[in-house]
Amino acid sequence: MTRGNRDRTIRQRCRAGAAALVLLASLSGCAGAQAAAGAPAPRKAASTAARRSSVVVERGVEYSLAGGQRLLADVLRPDPPSAARLPAVVYIHGGSWRRGTREQGHELLPQLVATGRYVGITIEYRFTPTFPWPAQLRDAEAAVRWARAAADRYGIDPERIAVWGESSGGQIASVLGTTAGDAALEGDPPPPGGLWPPTSRVQAVINFCGPTDMAAFFASATTPDAIAEMHGRLDPLFDGPPPERADLVRSASAIHHVDARDPPFLLMHGARDELIPFALSEAMHRALLRAGAPSVLVPVAAWGHGFRGAEIDRRVLAFLDRYLWRAPVAVSSEPVRAERTPD
Repeated sequence: MTRGNRDRTIRQRCRAGAAALVLLASLSGCAGAQAAAGAPAPRKAASTAARRSSVVVERGVEYSLAGGQRLLADVLRPDPPSAARLPAVVYIHGGSWRRGTREQGHELLPQLVATGRYVGITIEYRFTPTFPWPAQLRDAEAAVRWARAAADRYGIDPERIAVWGESSGGQIASVLGTTAGDAALEGDPPPPGGLWPPTSRVQAVINFCGPTDMAAFFASATTPDAIAEMHGRLDPLFDGPPPERADLVRSASAIHHVDARDPPFLLMHGARDELIPFALSEAMHRALLRAGAPSVLVPVAAWGHGFRGAEIDRRVLAFLDRYLWRAPVAVSSEPVRAERTPD
């Protein structure tokens, strides 16, 4: 850590009393809810006891240098620190691959970190049109590798890393989760003697309303205005019109990479999303189940693109506790209702 980064480290006192209690209460009350397939055996270190915890935030940590651009992350840790290594959750913001900031992760990660059971990492990545696909995937992979390399520094368990994305960030997260080990998409291996581990494989994926089939996403625009807007969004991503970039479009579509080795997925999507159709998450859910990979699809009832709410937080926490802590909890696929849109 540089002196500048050390000086920028701040302590945020998160009064997790009500929030943590609400989040954690679901763990004792969801035993009768519908369970996701393939629950692993429990881990001894898991605890569902409510606790008050502060959150330590270290801002502006450089995790990669790509295309001449320094890429930064913010790391959120519980205070007091855990005696055991904790799972890490890497958050990838949305913004149509062309805008957004890592600050967006500060709206979601503190709730997890305040339980004392997770380390949160929110990242920035390269934008279009300067950097077309797969630069965004490369950056997310680099962030996961960096988290593993920094495991000792932040008390991370390198065998328990999840990735969580929203909208375009959900697309990136889903491709990352389904392409580990794919030489064409995994990115460059570390140099001889390098510090990065050789894999960006993750153990869980959360996708909030991100497109998982880019050809179907493109085809969902049917009016002249919608088609023009879609070209404005996707042409820079693929460095040309999607119909002329079929190979890139397929590589950016997680649904085409699904197999039985994929990690558990939590797909949450607004049932009335007019930007990215809910049907895309339905198709991804079916593909994962057919392949034998665990998947939970949660519709956000009567809601469009982007959502927040206490029950949404509870489902996320239950999913992560189930698959990263191996806690004996169920993850309901019943529809939820959002309370507001993201800030």
